[in-house]
Amino acid sequence: MALQENDLLAADAKPAGAGVPTRRIARPTAQRLTEYLIILEELRDRGEAVVSSRQLAGIYGNNANQVRQDLSCLGHTGRVSQGYAVPELEQTIRKVLGLTSPRGLVLVGCGRLGTTLALHVPLTNYGMELVAAFDVLPGIVGSKLGPVTIEHAARIPAVCRERNVELGVLAVPKTAAQEAADLLVAGGVLGILNYTRVMLRVPPHVYVQNRQLVCSFIQLFYSTFSRERLPGAAEPAPTGVFGCILAPYKRMR
Repeated sequence: MALQENDLLAADAKPAGAGVPTRRIARPTAQRLTEYLIILEELRDRGEAVVSSRQLAGIYGNNANQVRQDLSCLGHTGRVSQGYAVPELEQTIRKVLGLTSPRGLVLVGCGRLGTTLALHVPLTNYGMELVAAFDVLPGIVGSKLGPVTIEHAARIPAVCRERNVELGVLAVPKTAAQEAADLLVAGGVLGILNYTRVMLRVPPHVYVQNRQLVCSFIQLFYSTFSRERLPGAAEPAPTGVFGCILAPYKRMR
């Protein structure tokens, strides 16, 4: 069975080199830390020097006690009397999550979704670098996608081994998903971000993170219209990265 999303972020808490998580953190906590990081970047860009746990919770949509509990696992956080020093807390989270040195990542499937991910997700800001992209269509193979030239999927194992790739993204039709995953595993990839609708079969040491876009739309539909049918129901707090982005605007309405 592949590693699940509630497993611990790191196998142990021993010091690690650049690009390796440095502490043992439960995955729900690690997920919130990634989202705090996005908030801190926005605060830094606005020139904010200090943020309190209450302010951070207000933007994220949880509570100050949860924020303090999450940040307590970081060790030195840049705590000051009024809160946390934004730049120092941002850098601490980056270090603990292993984002200080880029890891190679490959993309399998260069259709519209794959192209959008490659061109518009700022991977290099978060410890990842797109080093190769693959497809099988003759009209796509050989063309440029950002910094890389798209190669045939048959070369996945060889390229991954040559370039020491450990991360892969699947954006292929569901009929090709398992075969593409097998090629990534054969190349030594340890983590797969799966945008297909297939539950992949991978060895126990490989972590799969599933991202079903259609589920997000279904959840949006349900949350929107179930709230309308409940008189006096409070608007749910924003969660996730999109919640982080939307929260300040929701308070301005």
